[in-house]
Amino acid sequence: MILRALLGHHWQRHRVPLVLMAVAGGLFEWAFTRIAPSSSASPLVEEVLRFAPPALQRLLGEDIMASVTPTGVLGIGYVHPFLLVLMSVWVVRMSAGALAGEIGIGTMDLIASRPVTRTSQVGAAAIGIMGGISLIAAAAWAGTAIGVAGRPLEGVEASEYLAVAGGCWLLFAAFGSVGLAISATRRDAGSAIAWTTAIIALSLVLDYVGRAWDKMTPFRFLSLFQYYGPPRILRDGLSGVDVAVLASVAGVGFLAAFVVFQRRDL
Repeated sequence: MILRALLGHHWQRHRVPLVLMAVAGGLFEWAFTRIAPSSSASPLVEEVLRFAPPALQRLLGEDIMASVTPTGVLGIGYVHPFLLVLMSVWVVRMSAGALAGEIGIGTMDLIASRPVTRTSQVGAAAIGIMGGISLIAAAAWAGTAIGVAGRPLEGVEASEYLAVAGGCWLLFAAFGSVGLAISATRRDAGSAIAWTTAIIALSLVLDYVGRAWDKMTPFRFLSLFQYYGPPRILRDGLSGVDVAVLASVAGVGFLAAFVVFQRRDL
């Protein structure tokens, strides 16, 4: 009952932005099915890309030639900044607001005055984070599925993108756990938002710089974005290494949030 009440509290606070983000993600991926080139146009785009400088090709991403096919273009939608921002906004908002934010606005005093364990508070926050990214990722995949059903593209099956959506979910589960661990140490939402946003942005920059600059390539493994690549997932499926790394970060982050929040002063 206590966990349900906490989840209801989070739902009341965050439901409108979450629903809007899910709808936006679904419409965005649906739009990609409208702009994806037909199979006949792909060779022309490939020919143009062959003349791009090598550094630009690396910056555009792995398997860039595969990305100009209808299948690849739809995959780009799952690593496009728009979807990444939607997912980032949710994990930052929910992780910062659920613990540090409650302390900052004073509602944590009311919660703490009731028979609510700190474990339940962190657990409700973790469920909220995971539930939100699940809804956005599911909406994104639904947009692809609806779009492909309305405009059949040669060689494209909506089921192929379930693994891509799953990889995106894993990536932001990891970032969400990091954000929750940070929130467990802060006394206001502002500082938690700043730290979590900085970590996500730094991870993204490190990944992009590592692609374009050979001297930084050995450090790409430090970026969580290194373990999420839609073209690679579409070609080979979810890598066991990628799943293990992202799941491990998520597990460690959530465990850290539980431990730290249990021991801190409110």
